[in-house]
Amino acid sequence: MHNFRAIQKHVGKDVSVMVIVKSNAYGHGLVEITCVISANSGCSTSGIPEVEHPEFWFGVDSIDEALTLKKAGSTNPILILGYVPCSRLMEVIKNGFRFSLYDLDVLKESARIAKKLKKKAFVHIKIETGTNRQGVIPEDIAAFAHTLKKTDPYVVVEGAYTHFADTENQKSRYYKEQLALFQNAIHVFEEEDLRPKYRHAAASAATLLYPDTHGNMVRWGVGLYGLYPSKDVRNSVSNTLRLRPALAWKTRIAQVKVVPKGSTVGYDRAFAVSRPMKIAVVPVGYWDGYDRSLSNKGSMLIRGKKCPVAGNICMNMCMADVTTVPSARVGDEVVLLGKQGSMEITAEEVAANIGTINYEVVTRINPLIPRVVI
Repeated sequence: MHNFRAIQKHVGKDVSVMVIVKSNAYGHGLVEITCVISANSGCSTSGIPEVEHPEFWFGVDSIDEALTLKKAGSTNPILILGYVPCSRLMEVIKNGFRFSLYDLDVLKESARIAKKLKKKAFVHIKIETGTNRQGVIPEDIAAFAHTLKKTDPYVVVEGAYTHFADTENQKSRYYKEQLALFQNAIHVFEEEDLRPKYRHAAASAATLLYPDTHGNMVRWGVGLYGLYPSKDVRNSVSNTLRLRPALAWKTRIAQVKVVPKGSTVGYDRAFAVSRPMKIAVVPVGYWDGYDRSLSNKGSMLIRGKKCPVAGNICMNMCMADVTTVPSARVGDEVVLLGKQGSMEITAEEVAANIGTINYEVVTRINPLIPRVVI
């Protein structure tokens, strides 16, 4: 809750927060994170003063994620940010989920279904301003708005939003061009007497760095989990807004053995034993999300020491050199991400090792691994 409360204080009481829990809450556990936020949203934690806020939202990728949240008891508004097949629009509208709209055929089908059900379809119009992903392109805004107006009262334009391409890079000011295009699109909607209640452009990086992008709603994604969107962002704000990693990934040693000099470890004999070594077998592999690129490069914490990965990561296990930890034994805690004693392995460290970003490191942790809320 520290990170949630920190951003509420940062954006102020007039800005709603959409908590992004898509993709299994960036690997942290969709239901677990949602329940923690819902249960504690009225509390002040970690010395951060409580700020009175408008309702907060949940942002998901798919109708299946939205249905999971509803089944778990969530009563907060849910916006489906990703693709919704026309065949599932009826489910979306029946359940009162909000959804991203950027396609004329989907708009027309939504209006037809809403009329048939005698319910309203609540949409957030996605405006394309520079990422060239989903979105209505600027040239089509006027025609789209005109068609939208004709669907009243069945399709309700509750929100409008865009997504920035590179706010993680502080040297760039491209976001200003995108913001201008977004504001122009809002003006076109207003000319059709369409006035979205919520206007949101800022994800985690822009939320932390650029107050002029906040509108009256921000989308709080990777920052919620205590991860900075980039090194640039961390260096800029960490002294004034300190985020705390929300996840630790742990397992236990399954076997310990002494391997003689001249032996090799694992598939492809990728690790050569240059001296008698003590090797720990750890029951985590690339099926679990422990990237195979960490073979002979990664490390894990055992008894407060960093122990290097020895050999290639297997599907369901990997090996670690625990020669410097003579007391290591079966059942010992192994930390793949997080702290143990004074040592820590961060998602950023792992990401740097394998040439990716911290988002991917946590998001790819297998959803079947139990998440334990502490």
